[in-house]
Amino acid sequence: MWARLRAAPGGTLAFGALVLVTAWLAAALPLTWDASSDAGLRAALERARPADRMLSATASAAPDTGGTGQLRTRVSPRTVERADTALRRAVRAPLRLADGEGAYGVHTATPAEAAGAGLPRPSPGLPPKATVTAQARLAERSRIVRGRLPRPKVTGPQGRQHLEAAVSTATARRMRLAPGDGFRLRGVPDAMTVRVTGVFIPRGSAGQTADSPFWHAEPTLLRPSLVTVPPTSPGGTKETYWHFTAVIHPDAASALLTLRDGAELYFHHPLDTSALAGRQAGAVRRQMAELSASGATARLRTAAGVGRLTFGTGLPETLAAYERESDAVQPLLLTAAVGLATTAGTVLLLAAAPAAERRRAELALLRARGISLPGLAGRLLAETALVAVPAGAAGAAAALWPSDGGRTGWALAAAGAVTVTAALALPLRAVVAHRRPVPPTARPDAPGRRSRRRTVAELTVCVLAAGAVAALRQGGAGDGDGAGAGGGGNGGGDLLPVLAPVLSALVAAVLLMRCCPPLLRLLTRLAARSRGPVAFLGLARAARAPSAVPGPALWALLVAVTVASFGGTVLAGVADGRDAAALGAVGADARLATPGSADLPPGFARKAARAAGVEQVTAYRAHDGGDLAGVADAVTVALVDAPGYARLTRRNGQGDFPAAALAPGKDTTGPLPALMSPDLARKLGNGSRYTDLVLPGLQIPVRPALVRDATPAAQQGPFVVVSREAVARARPDTRGTALLAPNTLLAGGRPDGTALRRLLAEAFPQADTTTLVTLRTTERARYGDTALKSGAERLYRLAALSAAGYSALAVVLCLLHTAPQRRALLTRLRTLGLTRRQGTGLLLLESLPLYALTAAAGTVTSLAAVPLLGPGIDLRALAGTPGPLPVRLTADTASLLLPPLALLVLAGCGLLVQARLTGGTADLRTETQEL
Repeated sequence: MWARLRAAPGGTLAFGALVLVTAWLAAALPLTWDASSDAGLRAALERARPADRMLSATASAAPDTGGTGQLRTRVSPRTVERADTALRRAVRAPLRLADGEGAYGVHTATPAEAAGAGLPRPSPGLPPKATVTAQARLAERSRIVRGRLPRPKVTGPQGRQHLEAAVSTATARRMRLAPGDGFRLRGVPDAMTVRVTGVFIPRGSAGQTADSPFWHAEPTLLRPSLVTVPPTSPGGTKETYWHFTAVIHPDAASALLTLRDGAELYFHHPLDTSALAGRQAGAVRRQMAELSASGATARLRTAAGVGRLTFGTGLPETLAAYERESDAVQPLLLTAAVGLATTAGTVLLLAAAPAAERRRAELALLRARGISLPGLAGRLLAETALVAVPAGAAGAAAALWPSDGGRTGWALAAAGAVTVTAALALPLRAVVAHRRPVPPTARPDAPGRRSRRRTVAELTVCVLAAGAVAALRQGGAGDGDGAGAGGGGNGGGDLLPVLAPVLSALVAAVLLMRCCPPLLRLLTRLAARSRGPVAFLGLARAARAPSAVPGPALWALLVAVTVASFGGTVLAGVADGRDAAALGAVGADARLATPGSADLPPGFARKAARAAGVEQVTAYRAHDGGDLAGVADAVTVALVDAPGYARLTRRNGQGDFPAAALAPGKDTTGPLPALMSPDLARKLGNGSRYTDLVLPGLQIPVRPALVRDATPAAQQGPFVVVSREAVARARPDTRGTALLAPNTLLAGGRPDGTALRRLLAEAFPQADTTTLVTLRTTERARYGDTALKSGAERLYRLAALSAAGYSALAVVLCLLHTAPQRRALLTRLRTLGLTRRQGTGLLLLESLPLYALTAAAGTVTSLAAVPLLGPGIDLRALAGTPGPLPVRLTADTASLLLPPLALLVLAGCGLLVQARLTGGTADLRTETQEL
């Protein structure tokens, strides 16, 4: 056996390298996806609010939930600690809580109004509100910088009690509190006085504090927040008040029971994300649902002894959002994985062809001497397994070595499948080829009678492909909402839509193998009329497909080219979808807004037009709260410079229109022409009626003259675009006033964000220009910045590039498979006087037509996949774009043409090298090959 392997060391090493690389790729893909999903879940939890990324539970201590003695026992430190321990013990894997990072205690059920002489009031009519909390372990987690920690002593009669409390440094500074100051809580029959005894800061560095759930479980524990109250009537102004937290001693928590709404126990515990895998998100969410179920709640209530526990919905909602995103991405990745697996599997089977051809005479002799098919298969299996098993094990080990976990079972199963396929390829091929003794004079390229089984198999493939395309168009894969066939609703359970690209390639391969021989025979008849034997002989051999490109090789090439091109169209669709979404969100390549909708300074647009990279600018007046009388309110209104705005829409392809359509008519008393969204235009009879557009200080009649689905000035919702010049003519009193002064600027080209921010900072020195200047490139990059989406895109790109690599390898294997026949052919023809140039031309004419037809078929199949499969594939999950608009496949020229052209170039170069290597002295030993 070792002697047999040493007889062809080059082929053995190449076979081992192929198995090693394929096994590594098969094992690495699921591990990489697991790593991306784990990182995606951790990133989703990090992006969420502190309350939405931890297990939170509350228990009421309101007056109507028990007697006074019972409530005092419930809020005592010992009971609260016992309840916290019971809650942590009720949690089981895969839900794990981070040790020592939880926060629990008792706080006021609702924030109470705080009255004090020095407390700030941003809105005079709204006093600040305070949350008084008795959080456990504050003394060991904080450091007093002024004063002292509060004592548990509560003085004063019922309803007029006095408490001691501590506040953070940020709270003391913002609320103007110092040790010795006090404030009164309004929420008791009279008032409860809270006296500040100390100011604290958290122990540890600023980075440790920023990431500590202990300090952020209660939102205002470290710093107060400014709460905005919306206006109570249209046209009213917003009001604000400060909300802050004061910390009392845990033994003084019973004083909070005298408040009108009583007290509330809280328990906040962050998850141990280091032990949480992305695939476990569903199990964690289900376990949290079980904790809230009646049976588990009853057991937990008995163990905790604090009454009914109510669990927060923030963490389950965060996990559910992650699951929807992951489930929407999985069908697209599964489509790429199936295409890559088909291509790699076909190449592994094709890799056995050169060895089978080289040993055809040996195997035929063994069969003639009486070896059985099982014996022949076992002998060959032992030889291939001797190389495939170590190579597959090495590939799996190489994939598992850098991995930090994941589903190793899936990785080992994938690597094992590769190893088994590689080991069985040669034995199965030999069994099929030598199931009957083959005469030594039999021609391998002789056309045989078509089998009915082959016809049935081909028809079955066509039916499956038609069903897959129909299912994909009806249900969809990669639905942005996580539903759809093969989509997130079932985690990719329906495989038929996922197989649609591969089945379409197989149908194209069937049609190609059926149509190629008649077409080549027709070309052979035409070549027979020409002078010279090269064209006729080359096309005649090409018409017998097995002599040039074997059927399985043709199948492998077409599938590989189609999968590689289809992957390119998916990536092109993702890129185009992100570009379109970023353009819709920004309105141009850059958008500049003014702070507080202030007016742009005179000449600002001219300065912006001279900034680096800016090619075109247009400024307009934006109103977010316009009103179309009797039609709609909260309408986005843009008062634009019609010529410049029309040029921008034409440049961006965002609902372009002729500027004259918004020009005012001669009658300045009539309604002004406006560009409207379809819903508004429909309500106004698409131009048959008009109504008044009401803005602050301005009321003008408008009618829909143009209807567009989108426009640069409106990112979402209903919109109205009117020419500023038309408004000025209809209302001369507004010309030159702030009513028409632009407050937003759109820029086209390749603007430099730094230059635009510097320009805006010069005009508004106190403004935060980082939020006022929005670049299209920045918005586009934001869509793929999550770990899950970027990881999914990298995986899809890797699968597409790997499929392209296997298609190149398939070409090389085809050339190696037919090399002995070509060598024998050229040897004999050289003895008959064929020149080197004629031999090269013969090789090219024999093989290139089939390669060219395969490349053309792959291009046509990939191009046809865009209209056939495009309506059923939504790439929003992979692109990461917001909004309801789907992201579809894009027929990218480079993706469609590069793989086929690379196939042709590689095949041509291989044939030239093959002709060069066989162009030496003629060898008259013909062995068993016949012309």
